[in-house]
Amino acid sequence: MLQSVQQADAIVICPSNPWVSVGPILAVPGILEEINRKPVVAVSPIVGGKAIKGPAAKMYQELGLDPSAVTVARHYGKLLTGFILDVVDADQAGILDQSGIISLVTQIVMSTPEDRRRLGAEVIHFCEQLPRRVDHP
Repeated sequence: MLQSVQQADAIVICPSNPWVSVGPILAVPGILEEINRKPVVAVSPIVGGKAIKGPAAKMYQELGLDPSAVTVARHYGKLLTGFILDVVDADQAGILDQSGIISLVTQIVMSTPEDRRRLGAEVIHFCEQLPRRVDHP
């Protein structure tokens, strides 16, 4: 896994639960250090206050947090270069931009193979437009 991260041009955190899905991956020794050398983009697992799949929104509420795209981005914090949120949550993009996280608003809920191809192409294009990390070698 570490070699794959080292060879990547950018890192995309798919719309998964930050605690139970992504957190354990970031805890693997050496992963976080390598990821911090790349542009990192996360796709929001929360759309319109609800989890795309799984218990993320419920976990946020139980922790006293607002289940929102902004809350997810804040959870990842300085790890992120960019964040992709759904058109339903477009009003949150400005908050992200003000905090230094470049945002992309698009349709992230995928219902068809065409949706998956379109979103994949948009994510790749977005990653190509992001600045490279200059604070790490």
